[in-house]
Amino acid sequence: MLLTPLGTIKLFVNNKEVEFTAIKLDNLELLCPNVNGRYLIQFEYKKEFKIQEIKCCIPSIDVKGEIESGERLEAISFYKNDIKLTIGVEGEFTDYPKYIDFSGDYLSNGIQYEVFQTTASRKFNFGVCWMQPCTEENDNQTWFGADPNLMP
Repeated sequence: MLLTPLGTIKLFVNNKEVEFTAIKLDNLELLCPNVNGRYLIQFEYKKEFKIQEIKCCIPSIDVKGEIESGERLEAISFYKNDIKLTIGVEGEFTDYPKYIDFSGDYLSNGIQYEVFQTTASRKFNFGVCWMQPCTEENDNQTWFGADPNLMP
């Protein structure tokens, strides 16, 4: 689990909580210099696991999330007082992707990957980033900070 100002981040696979290691990352000087926390969470999926839902969420969150998607990025952000927290994943959510072999969905408390029978073994990455204080001028920094495509 990962403790954030908006609650504890947890990872669930098919609704069962699983342990994970959150890798602390440095801020990106040009894209997110003012964020307070930036982490990468990875889940090692193996083809023999078959169909799974891999959720990254804050079970205790009590605010509505806002979808912030982009090219090859799906993200959801939560605002509370002057705090903004974003959880991002790689890919684009569709009913059945034509160019990637997985999809996903937005949740009231986070975001999830959905893998299919045809999904190849791989690491699924979640980016988690938060900032306080969040203002109109720096609001986009958590979006960049939570983009797994910008993580090692």
